[in-house]
Amino acid sequence: MTISNYKQNLSEEENRLCIRVAMLYFENNLTQDEIGKLLGYSRVKINRVLRQARESGIVEIRIHQPDEGYFRLEDELMQKYSLRDVRITPDANSGSELYLTLARGATNWLNQHLEPGICVGIGLGRTVSHLPQVFHIDRPIECTFTEVVGAASENSGGLVSYNVTSRLAELAGGKAELFYAPTFVSDPELKRKLLSETSVITSLQRARNCQIVIQSVGPVDQSALLYNNGQLNEKGLADLKEMGAIGDAMGHYFDINGTPVPCWMDEHIIGIDLEDLWKIPWSVLIAGGAGKVKPIDSALKGKLFNVLITNLHTAQTLLKGKNITQ
Repeated sequence: MTISNYKQNLSEEENRLCIRVAMLYFENNLTQDEIGKLLGYSRVKINRVLRQARESGIVEIRIHQPDEGYFRLEDELMQKYSLRDVRITPDANSGSELYLTLARGATNWLNQHLEPGICVGIGLGRTVSHLPQVFHIDRPIECTFTEVVGAASENSGGLVSYNVTSRLAELAGGKAELFYAPTFVSDPELKRKLLSETSVITSLQRARNCQIVIQSVGPVDQSALLYNNGQLNEKGLADLKEMGAIGDAMGHYFDINGTPVPCWMDEHIIGIDLEDLWKIPWSVLIAGGAGKVKPIDSALKGKLFNVLITNLHTAQTLLKGKNITQ
């Protein structure tokens, strides 16, 4: 920040006042209230003078960032999708290397937001499953990690996340609260019965009350987690595409605009749904790679998430905005 005697359509007295107020505010670290009392002006007047000092060029604010930083790109993504925060990681080879890189970005972001009493919801996804491998914290925090979808066991149809949730809680020095229900049930009637169980009701309420939820998104193709785990087949994928689905989060599908696409899968998945994500204070999407660009773009358009953690190339592709949803 620099202060100069640069005048632009200001009278001599206006120029002097702008310089005086700017020096008191930026160099002497006085508050606007303190400056007002000192000079005999209201806080509103001081605020107006500071704005005038910037607009006239008397005050110039420069932000210095390291050459390797992605701050400008992050800011552009925040503006494009009206996000609360963005974290861009370096590029990496697809597969485990990319998952770990994105997981590091997520844990760095999480470390800045963990505080005593906070509850962090853990969703599903390959990248999410890599979080315990890179998570670290300087000191124990009495926080809670909980699951936002059922994950009882592989035998009951769950896409197991217990190890992720429990391990994160252990590493943070907090506690884990588990969701004792399968992720996917074959019979919709079984889901209705499970939703009447006290333990499931409690788990859903706990998930909906999280301050943070960390979740990924998947495409509607053969790389989808539900397809690889056998909950979806080729016909199911084709039907979802015909209905306009372009991606999913937690087993619930959305279209090109991020609008939920009601389908038969909704009757088989146990956990919070897309509408619940809108109500979470920090809804964190962690995803990257060429196959994730379309679902990421659509999910952000639909305001399903307000924080994005992705790799550099994916971020640049999202900003270009060309041919994303074609």
